Amino acid sequence: MFHLRSSRRIILDVTISNLTDLFASAVPSIVGFISRAVAALATSPVPIFPPIFGTGFFVHQDGVVVTNRHVIEAFKDLPPHPTTNEPSLAAILLTPNGNEWGLLVVDVVDYVFLGSFESSGQWFGQTVPDFGFVQLRVREVPCLDLASEEYYLKVGMDIATIGYPTGTKALTVHNRLNQITPLIRRGIVSSVFPFPTPYPHGFTIDVLQQGGSSGSPIFPVHDAKVVGLMASSVLDTETCESAAGTVEFIQNTNISIAEPAHIIKSALDRYLSVRTSNLTAIPTLQQQIQQRASDAGDGELKWIAEPLIFPGPGR
Repeated sequence: MFHLRSSRRIILDVTISNLTDLFASAVPSIVGFISRAVAALATSPVPIFPPIFGTGFFVHQDGVVVTNRHVIEAFKDLPPHPTTNEPSLAAILLTPNGNEWGLLVVDVVDYVFLGSFESSGQWFGQTVPDFGFVQLRVREVPCLDLASEEYYLKVGMDIATIGYPTGTKALTVHNRLNQITPLIRRGIVSSVFPFPTPYPHGFTIDVLQQGGSSGSPIFPVHDAKVVGLMASSVLDTETCESAAGTVEFIQNTNISIAEPAHIIKSALDRYLSVRTSNLTAIPTLQQQIQQRASDAGDGELKWIAEPLIFPGPGR
């Protein structure tokens, strides 16, 4: 049983009329998990951008992020900084401001994931749902709301997801840093577990799950309220035969498994009621932005969108 607790939250309250509006409103709440140590290792070549190995999104204004359990479990496998031996784990988040976009790198303070799960009846989802919560060193952030009303998930409904599929590869397709934003993709709810029900035990979507997209939020196309979290893929085993022998290989399919929002919401309420993190020393988002901007040589990375001018014919 989860205990409910009321708390002040900065929820995105905007009218969503298309995917452009959805992307613009949700991006400030999306984070990517990175390892800062790779760029400092004595290896060649130096990465163009720190590797992104997972996605998450803010679900509480105090800097609480939800992502997959398997993403959190990868935290401990990251190498420490080779010279300082400090943890290399961090998260990136975007700070769009009109025509200017900033990129902040923030530390991870704490994290927790479900160790056990009980249902009052027969359960058709994962034995232990694949998600957990991460406390970042930032607060007063915009967060996304989690759906919990009956029948918020319906088979065939149009959905979109925002995250970092293929990690850094999609950001550096021309062997340079081409973009800094996550990717928005569109699909449908393919099925719900075990059948259409007010509160499904899980669901599938017709969007390819790829490394880095784990933890991406799933939205109805005309609503910024999250209906689920991308978790894993339905895998397909193929066999390749030749005169030299037989090789079996596993590949992802376009059927991806997702965790439903109402379960995440219940777990979040429980987590907020028992967490022990000391938030008094955590700076606000605006304080972080101002501090990064004032640190010489270590400022917030910024991009300004300027028009590209090409010479016309005959010039």
